[in-house]
Amino acid sequence: MRTLAVVASLALLALAGPLGPAAAGELRPTVLAPNPFAMTPPPGPIEPRPAPSVPSRPPHGNPGRPPVFSSPSVVCCAGYWAYQWVPTAYTTYVWVPGYVTADGVMVGGGYQPQIVNGGYYQLVWVNGN
Repeated sequence: MRTLAVVASLALLALAGPLGPAAAGELRPTVLAPNPFAMTPPPGPIEPRPAPSVPSRPPHGNPGRPPVFSSPSVVCCAGYWAYQWVPTAYTTYVWVPGYVTADGVMVGGGYQPQIVNGGYYQLVWVNGN
């Protein structure tokens, strides 16, 4: 009986031919589903950007002669940029764990306020006059 089953299966395999495209040497491309998370690139400009406009005249007077100021404070920018410390303080809450006193009394833990001192540097203009 076993021999008949083996012979029948070999006959079916011989009639079926090669098993799939890989047996015949044929390769098929893999078709993948589109990625739902992929982002499409932004569209290119439809038309070229206009050339930047060039002013025909400089915005500050005659370019051949420097401007003349009547006030001495305007002529010289006497001063400088500096950093100034600005102190800050704010309250935050920290967890304080519970403990047992020497008398055997249990003190429960909880959040307690805590003051935090800090600050930052601010850019300021210092006049030199």
